[in-house]
Amino acid sequence: MRRPRAGCHPYRNALRIRRRLLGDGTLTWLDLGPEVLAFTRDSGLTCVVNLSPAPIPLPPHEKILLTSGPLEENLLPADTAAWLT
Repeated sequence: MRRPRAGCHPYRNALRIRRRLLGDGTLTWLDLGPEVLAFTRDSGLTCVVNLSPAPIPLPPHEKILLTSGPLEENLLPADTAAWLT
């Protein structure tokens, strides 16, 4: 059996989460600031993208499912996205 390459794991993880939590349903935009794109879905998924030049606090959440980069003491760094529940 062939093992998947390590670089594929984050991508496969994102696809699995997307299939489970990002499907149809209501999308509600969240106001987290002028340089932050954020929404929540009926499934409980919250997506936050920090487009600002400074880290921002994450909104209330139970679990961090995926991030596009490391967090800085529960702050979402600039140019980083997070999927939360």
